[in-house]
Amino acid sequence: MRLKNLKINNFRNFESVDIPLSSNIVLLGENRVGKSNLLFAMRLVIDQTLSDSARQLKISDFWDGCDLSKKPKIEVHLDFTDFETDLYLTSLLTDYRLAHDPQTVRLSYMFRCKPEITGLPTSSEDFEFIVYGGGVETRSIHNQVRRRISLDFLDALRDAENQLGSWRNSPLRPLIENAMGSIDSTELVKVSTDLESANTKIVEQPAIKELNDSLGEKILGLSGKGHDLKTSLRFSNADPLRLFRTLGMYIDEGKRSITEASLGSANVMLMALKLEEFSWRKAKNERNYSLLCIEEPEAHLHPQLQRTVFKNIFKEKDSSQALIVTSHSPTLASIVPLRSIVSLRSVETSTKAFSLADLPIDEDEKDDIERYLIATRSEILFAKGIIFVEGDAEEALVPSFAEILGYDLDGLGITVCNVAGTNFNPYIKLAEGLGIPFTVITDWDPLEGTKPALGRARCLGIWDSRCEVNLGLTKFTEKNREWAETVDFIEFSSSFSKVGIFLNNETFEVAIAQTPHLSTALLEILDEQGFGSIRTKRINEWKADLAKVDSTQLLAMIKDIGKGRLSGKLRKKISGENQIQVPKYIQDAIEFMVKKCLIT
Repeated sequence: MRLKNLKINNFRNFESVDIPLSSNIVLLGENRVGKSNLLFAMRLVIDQTLSDSARQLKISDFWDGCDLSKKPKIEVHLDFTDFETDLYLTSLLTDYRLAHDPQTVRLSYMFRCKPEITGLPTSSEDFEFIVYGGGVETRSIHNQVRRRISLDFLDALRDAENQLGSWRNSPLRPLIENAMGSIDSTELVKVSTDLESANTKIVEQPAIKELNDSLGEKILGLSGKGHDLKTSLRFSNADPLRLFRTLGMYIDEGKRSITEASLGSANVMLMALKLEEFSWRKAKNERNYSLLCIEEPEAHLHPQLQRTVFKNIFKEKDSSQALIVTSHSPTLASIVPLRSIVSLRSVETSTKAFSLADLPIDEDEKDDIERYLIATRSEILFAKGIIFVEGDAEEALVPSFAEILGYDLDGLGITVCNVAGTNFNPYIKLAEGLGIPFTVITDWDPLEGTKPALGRARCLGIWDSRCEVNLGLTKFTEKNREWAETVDFIEFSSSFSKVGIFLNNETFEVAIAQTPHLSTALLEILDEQGFGSIRTKRINEWKADLAKVDSTQLLAMIKDIGKGRLSGKLRKKISGENQIQVPKYIQDAIEFMVKKCLIT
């Protein structure tokens, strides 16, 4: 079984979202975008620990744009599929199948105005909630469904140490109770006798006995005989029926209690115990499907531990369990299965959800993106805007160019993404699928003779990739393609700049050499390399007349230095300069992106 879709209407941040889901779900988004609200919406449907008073919402829980005079409804719909292999589940959920799609079960929550309220509702008392299934409001969901399809919630302010240390709250409790139930009572009596003997030996020690007697007398003196607590110092209760309650988790081979564990270690143990509890309840036939919702699971975990823990969780193949987490962590995001990602973004007056569950990419493209999203690059998943570039040189210099233009890319939430080549397509699909505004800086890459420049097909491919994901965009017609394959560079680049693709007429380094002030800095760096007499003479000729710069010879020199090393030197040389002119196509790309981010 799996949760395949979530719909929310008119609830808090959400005007309307319809989210396709994968087996595990990772909610990404900035603060106050609605991650916790989304989890609470799911709890309204299936969390058996949530009381009816918590399900009775308030008028303030309606999305701010709702017109109460039209009597709007808060709705949450959870769609489940792949349950047919579990005969009990199939029987339990049959009444909740959708009439138009029998392979899908829908469980729903609705908060609506009471039928008897004919005028404008004025308080929360004018509303009622119902929980129902199959899209039919009269089909109430009974408690057995919530016991069999259960949701457990660990909030961001969870006290892992207290939950593990308290017998009442510990997820270890049902596991120990089950284990103790299989132990013969005669064995428990033997253990109890041994423990009572140990208690007696320690209490009979003169110093302990004196302290025990003194404490007992002090308490008796305060409370009187009628209220005497009859205290006694001992290791633990030796009653066979209570003995198992003294068991607890210890660390460092039993040397230290859980209260001495770090916050991170306690959180790992808590998650492990919850997952073990799920497996145990499934084996005991107490539960068929479990959702574990964890807010900010990266809390108190260092990066390596984050990767280790969640790599193992995401590899888990138990179809009866699913994990839903919210996160701000690029480290965690870097190892998440791509199709598990759901990004929440504020768009105008509400929050929109962008899911990668159905992103139209093949396995090679998916693997390419997942390899790319190492911790240092997974920040693009949290970006407000992305500038895609071809290589290291652009990645190093574009932020400096933005600074020269008066823009702080980090402050605006804009990330420069180096795709290490010219295959932008998988990353374009990723950004489009996540609803992140982006722009592309790329080269025209002309070829000798009459061969079409490589930049033509590249730009067409970028647009085709966008159209695969965003069905609202208009695909190229054959007539469009004929135009794109014959028009000159100026008209081509002008047209594509309108959709966020910016080209120079050759390559990035040549564009640098053709830009006043930047060209001077570039030639100074080349001159400092100590090339031979022929190249040194050529550099001096270029200094005297930039029109004589030969792109082939220039690129050969840069190749010998290394593009990354050259860009580092150039970045250092132009740092703090305010007379530097930025290449026009890069300036246009930066300003295009800044405008997009300021609008959104």
